[in-house]
Amino acid sequence: MATLLIRFTQSPYGKSTSNDGLDFALAATNYGHDIKVLFENDAVLQLVKTEAIAGVKTHSKRLSAMPFFDIEDCYVCEESAKALHLTRVLKNCDVVDEIDAQWINSEARLALINSVDHVVTF
Repeated sequence: MATLLIRFTQSPYGKSTSNDGLDFALAATNYGHDIKVLFENDAVLQLVKTEAIAGVKTHSKRLSAMPFFDIEDCYVCEESAKALHLTRVLKNCDVVDEIDAQWINSEARLALINSVDHVVTF
C-alpha cells in the first residue's frame, strides 16, 4: 500500500481539523497504508498536555494511541517549536516520548515530504 504523510498544521482546539486529521490517520492504517505524521506550525501545540475539560476529549491522550495503530514515524518541526517558544517544553513532554517523535529541521522535512507517496494536510 501507499505511504502517507499526515501533516498536522492546526492547533488542537480551535477547529475540528486536528481531530479530523487524527481520525484520518488512524483509519488509514486499517487499509494497510504506512503512515508518517508531521507536526508543524501551530500543530506543535497538540503535543502539549492539557487539563481534561468536561465533555471534551483530551487531544494529547488520543495522540498517545498512535503507536497502537502502528503509527510509529512521528516528527516535530524544530522551527515551529522555536517560533512558539515551546522547544524546552516539548523536549520534556510525555506525549512526545509516548509517540517517540523525532525532531526534524526544514531540510529533513522537505526530504520527508519528497519520500512519501501522498501528503495530506490538516
